[in-house]
Amino acid sequence: MKTITEKINDDGYAIINNCINKKLLGKINKSINEKLKEIIKKSGQKPISNNLTKNFLKLKKQINQYEIQKMLSKHLFEKNFIDEIFKQDKLQSNLIHLIGPDLSYMSDFEMAINEKSLKNDDYYFVKKYHQEFWSGMGLEALQLWIPLNLKKGMGTIEIIKSSHKWGHVPNRNREPIELPTNYKEIKLSISNGSVAVLSALTLHRTIKNNHNEIRVALPITVKNFYYPNMGNSDLNHFKKVNFSVFSNLRKVLGNPNLTPYRIFHPTKTKKI
Repeated sequence: MKTITEKINDDGYAIINNCINKKLLGKINKSINEKLKEIIKKSGQKPISNNLTKNFLKLKKQINQYEIQKMLSKHLFEKNFIDEIFKQDKLQSNLIHLIGPDLSYMSDFEMAINEKSLKNDDYYFVKKYHQEFWSGMGLEALQLWIPLNLKKGMGTIEIIKSSHKWGHVPNRNREPIELPTNYKEIKLSISNGSVAVLSALTLHRTIKNNHNEIRVALPITVKNFYYPNMGNSDLNHFKKVNFSVFSNLRKVLGNPNLTPYRIFHPTKTKKI
């Protein structure tokens, strides 16, 4: 069986199975619904109890879906749910294995919600094949696709296996201009509690959700904050979520000059 590193090197993607606690996902979905209800109440409407899908569709009649996704993303960030996701032991250990212990994630991400009434030509929400590299993600980073509310029949995302080895694919209007004549498409088999990891160059697209309930996922970029920037990550905000022993020592000592005895106060010292 391939290791996660071999899988990404060979295929351009990998799946970390069962790496997020289901109770945490339940708390996140409950919090999303509570936020929807709060926004609906502020608009003078009455929310629909605990039905996540119905509350989302009710609010969508009043507010653009893009705005809803941004509000919900900000809500999860402010409630520290994203930090909790990245503190999950199995997820963190796999990411550390892939890119090192000095981890950060892009905090100005946007939640992805896909619902039945969306049209295939609504390319903002039902995306065609694209590389995250087109949007400024560097080769030093990895793209995660984290399902929060995913049920059988909702679909996931589709990738072109090993397309990361093609390099930067020619594109116009967020769509490839040309592709090789022979390639293999794979619909990701993933469930709640698991995370898909993609290279910045892996071509992938949205599979439209035909289920009656909404599919909710988090596409989030992660990087080692010491690696040289090879994209536009300096234009985004990244939050640090894990430090190596070297970074922790720097934090303890407080400055790059490593001032003597900054936190240790001996009662006596002597010249040697």
